[in-house]
Parts: sequence; structure tokens; C-alpha cells
Amino acid sequence: MAAGLSRRFRETGHGNKLNAMLNGKAVLQHAFDNARASGMDVFVLTRPEDEQLHQLLPSPSLLKYTSEGLSDSIAASVRAVPDYDGWLIALGDMPFISPSSFQAVSKGLQVSAMARADVDGIIGHPVGFSRALYPQLIALRGDTGARGLLSSVSLTTVSLHDRGCLTDIDTYEDLLRFSSKDL
Repeated sequence: MAAGLSRRFRETGHGNKLNAMLNGKAVLQHAFDNARASGMDVFVLTRPEDEQLHQLLPSPSLLKYTSEGLSDSIAASVRAVPDYDGWLIALGDMPFISPSSFQAVSKGLQVSAMARADVDGIIGHPVGFSRALYPQLIALRGDTGARGLLSSVSLTTVSLHDRGCLTDIDTYEDLLRFSSKDL
């Protein structure tokens, strides 16, 4: 997901956080490259007006949509690529999720309709949804993500040691703090 407004980051005058440089590459490029290194197909939902972000991504991976919030973005993404056995949702401002974490959450979908990363008891990303949840996913609206599905479907929590599943870049201070982190 890369369709947010990046308000907190923009307030400091530094533009869109997803386009901010982190160790020589844009934040979104790191997130995309890590997801792609998992061996899975990767699609990124962006706003149509975010042309700088579009230049970072190969055209077949790019989905453009004016989103009303995270739930709306999930619905639009799943609707745009319906022919999969499941979908993993990760955020474009999370550049440190390892490829193996994507793979582990994907494996969790073999036993449950939904799987999500857990690092030291803290829930993180990516979050996975099986094909069985397609009708519920495309019906999502608003800005709460898929929280409403948590209580109504089987869920596998995938225990990981990847702090990248919890680490996002929301502010310019975050960018500075994580600039020295190995990617």
C-alpha cells in the first residue's frame, strides 16, 4: 500500500515519505524490492497524482487509485488483481520487512483464512488473506484496514524475529533514525 497522504512527514516540509531517500534508495523502492525478493508477484497501490512514486515502479506492478483510507485501498487492490489464491498486504513505508517474512506469512495462509506477522508478541505486517476472503475484502470501506475480519475468520499468527515487520517511516525523525540501519 502506497496510497496514503504522508501528512506527518509532509508537515516538516520533506515531501512524500515514500519518495524520501533512505540509504541511497527511496523508502518505497526498499519496500518493493524486499517484497519482490520473496519470489511473489508484487503490486503497489498508489494515488494517480503520485507521479514521482510511479517512476520508481515497473508499470505492470503499479495500481493507481484515489483511496478514502486503508480499508478502501485493500478493497481496490484485491479487486484489481483477483486471480490469486491469496494476498499479502504490506505498507510502502515499511522498508525493512525481509523477503523471508513475506514467505512465512504466505505459508500461514495454508492453514488459515488469514495470517499475520507477530514479533515478540507485537502484531505487525505483512498481513495475509486467503482467496476465501475475497468477498469480504472487496467490500471493505473506510480507514480501519481489515480489523473487522479478525473476529470472524480463522487466523494464524506467524512468529517472526524480523523487527522490520514493526518498523515504519512516519516522520522525518524516523527517516534519520533508521538511515544507518542495514537494509
